[in-house]
Amino acid sequence: MSQSAPQPGRRPARLAWRLFLLFVLVALLPLALTDWLASIATTEVATRLTLEHRRATTRHTSRQVLDRMLSGKALLAAQGEGADAQLPAGLGRVFSHVVRLGDKRATSWPAGQADELLLAWSQARSGLDGAEAAALPFETELRIDYSLPTQPRVMLGTYRSGKLAWLAVLDGAYLWGPLADAGAEAAWWVRDCDGRLISLYAGEDYTLQQEDRPAPTEFIETRAGLFLAGELRAGQWEFTQRSPRAPVLWRGASLALWLAGVAAAALLAIATLSHWRIRLALEPLAQLTRVTRRLAAGGAGSARVEIRRDDEIGELAEAFNDMAARIETQFDALAGLAAIDRDILAGAPFERVVGHALQRIAARYPGACATVAWRDGAAGLRQAWLAPRVDATRLVLNDRFEPGEDGFARFAAIAADEQRVAAEGGEPPCAVLAPCLRNAGIDRAPVAALLPLRHEGATVALLGLGLEAALAEEALQPAREIRDRLAVALAARMREHALVHRAVHDSLTGLTNRYGLQMRLDALLAGLGEEGRMALVSIDLDRFKNVNDTMGHAAGDELLCAASQRLQACVPAGAVVARPGGDEFIVLLPDADETTATGVAGLALAALSRPFALRGVERHLGASAGIALAPQHGRERDELMRCADIALYAAKDAGRAQHALFDADLDRAARERVVLEAQLRHAIDHTEFVVHFQPRVQPGDGRILSAEALVRWQHPQRGLLFPGAFIEVAEDAGLIDEIGLCVLDAACAQAAAWRRAGLALQRVSVNVSPRQLVAGNLPEVVGEVLARHQLPYGALELEVTESLLMNDPGNARAQLAALRQRGVTIALDDFGTGYSSMALLHKLPIDVMKIDRAFVAGLGVDDSAMAITRAIVALARSLRMHLVAEGVETEAQAEMLRSLGCDELQGFLYSRPVAAPEFERLAGLPRGGARLSVVSG
Repeated sequence: MSQSAPQPGRRPARLAWRLFLLFVLVALLPLALTDWLASIATTEVATRLTLEHRRATTRHTSRQVLDRMLSGKALLAAQGEGADAQLPAGLGRVFSHVVRLGDKRATSWPAGQADELLLAWSQARSGLDGAEAAALPFETELRIDYSLPTQPRVMLGTYRSGKLAWLAVLDGAYLWGPLADAGAEAAWWVRDCDGRLISLYAGEDYTLQQEDRPAPTEFIETRAGLFLAGELRAGQWEFTQRSPRAPVLWRGASLALWLAGVAAAALLAIATLSHWRIRLALEPLAQLTRVTRRLAAGGAGSARVEIRRDDEIGELAEAFNDMAARIETQFDALAGLAAIDRDILAGAPFERVVGHALQRIAARYPGACATVAWRDGAAGLRQAWLAPRVDATRLVLNDRFEPGEDGFARFAAIAADEQRVAAEGGEPPCAVLAPCLRNAGIDRAPVAALLPLRHEGATVALLGLGLEAALAEEALQPAREIRDRLAVALAARMREHALVHRAVHDSLTGLTNRYGLQMRLDALLAGLGEEGRMALVSIDLDRFKNVNDTMGHAAGDELLCAASQRLQACVPAGAVVARPGGDEFIVLLPDADETTATGVAGLALAALSRPFALRGVERHLGASAGIALAPQHGRERDELMRCADIALYAAKDAGRAQHALFDADLDRAARERVVLEAQLRHAIDHTEFVVHFQPRVQPGDGRILSAEALVRWQHPQRGLLFPGAFIEVAEDAGLIDEIGLCVLDAACAQAAAWRRAGLALQRVSVNVSPRQLVAGNLPEVVGEVLARHQLPYGALELEVTESLLMNDPGNARAQLAALRQRGVTIALDDFGTGYSSMALLHKLPIDVMKIDRAFVAGLGVDDSAMAITRAIVALARSLRMHLVAEGVETEAQAEMLRSLGCDELQGFLYSRPVAAPEFERLAGLPRGGARLSVVSG
């Protein structure tokens, strides 16, 4: 504006006014545009960062829920099988319902809900199909119960020796607590792998925002998957978080208001200056407008104004430049941190995350040296640092060294951030850092800043900076933010490694578990090639169940750990020792032949044959081993393990404490055994078992008093088979109970028919297997069969072996006593051939004692047999027992037994076991007037 006097009239004022209005209008439009563009750009960046933060929150919250489920799993796994009535300590906080399953009954907390929870468990689902579940460790299983009308229940079951030992319902408040802790403004949906809703949680603020806002609320929705198969044998869960989009605020106020305030301040300054320097202000304001537009367009690197004045215009230019510099720094920092966050969320290798972090450090602190050192494995320390290149850029270099145990301990003890000034004699906190600082050039810098990364109370990594001068706390904050991002990445990496390790290793012994064994074995077989070879040794501890039964499962766990240590000590380098479950161990021997495998198996059995010291007691167990070779015995995992199992069973059958190599004969025998078992099941379903009867005669006149019922198998192809051809397989397959029931039913049916026809037999004797007595319901079964055939209790005799009574006298004695009280005759078979206990014999509910054929065969040949037989007769007479001798084949034997006073004789001398029609034609039968009828089998 001209400094000369104004012309007469109002024209200068009107011109100034017009210029002022024009200037305000010109200035207002760019400022408004800048405000709008800056607001949009900032909002987009903030929204993007918020979305990434919500994703991280969703993943973190889902991991917290997983941690709580794993805590519940650990609590259940730590429980024993005691019979305390009180709820074990610690379970009440985690579980709402707990059931302990014992051998005879189940105990629940709260009481009285065991049956309901077991029913719910049987109907609940884990989300995995049978094949997936079978490949996973059979220790703990998670299932979801959808039977209640309210929120589904999450149930955990812990197995011991293949049986469900503990069952618990996770407390909803405890399990879903992380959802509430994540914030009151969010809503959560948790669904299983089939999309069914497991949990729904809506924060209080989330509901209020729905009700209080008249306009529709914009929400952000993020999801995270949770893998449960490795730890909990369950399908994957999906966590969904939904929360309202937060407004972009700065210092508690809307960013738009801040930008409007800045624009208003600028307009006020412009209005003030326009009074006397309107002409000079036009050009600087135009320059500001151009730069502002560049800043709004994203060109922050060139958003500077060159106005060198000592008035308000100059101050406005400086303020604008400062604002642009701060925005540029903030955008750059946010972009750098966002890049690091993207790497973390994408699961990028930690080395890549470190490289990005060092590049951000170089951009934020030009000229500074920087390095990151972190633990790499159990004995290594890895370092990455920035090295200058000829073109003035920086290159990320890597190195690794092993500092030793003492160096690791000192490194882990670094606790606090610090800046060390070289002029003051600052030394690194531990010697292990010296090579790291030397590689990065930090030892030659005037100031060294050390920022440790700590995890679970120990330093696991460190960010080091070499600076020209000490920095204020505010200036060092960007480096700390980068350090914190590295800490998150390192924690995620360590957690992932821990999860992977737990997925493939046994939690008790630390050996490879079943899943890890399958992976390792598949890898070895895949790389075997044409010339390759390997061996698989399957080892099973002998008599391990006795330790669990007599000393408890805790002692059994100690023994398993000691056995695993012995096995690892005796296998060669490169071998894999695994524990698939129970007391079974597997040794994989890469590049091993038969000689090597048998040698390792021998060393292993020798190591396991030494006594184990368990709680002050030495226990001798021993072990058996089966060996399979690849490719001779198979190239597939399942086939090789099957062959090793077959060889293991052969070693056990041969007497235990030895090893066996698989061969074709073992395979053939195993397959025949499987076929025989299937045929036995078919025989039970199609009533192929028949009963033959062998008479028992009175010594004086040869009159038949009773008969023993003996089972035979009328095989469709092989004809009539005796018990020796199939009883052992039936016992191992658990079919002996059904066969015994068939024999009991057929014998009682025939005895009832004979009675109706007038055949005056005193009783029919039926053998009872150990499994029938172990089941505990023999009196009820016998009563139901006798009632069905209308046969009195006194018409039935049950034969039991003395070994059965001696091994479990209490349970067997109670059942036999109940039957004897009702009138059933109880016979002790094969007396004298086992480990007879005279102290127990007089207490047993026995009516009949049978002299074994082994003693009868020696009569007249072996004097000792005569002495033993005479002693048995005297014992039976003193106990007032009925005496039966079996296996009588000669008249001389019959005469001796008659002279000793036996009550009944049984053997081929009188008749072999025959079918009912032939039995009725035998001489000596007491016959009535009615016609005999035979019950077909």
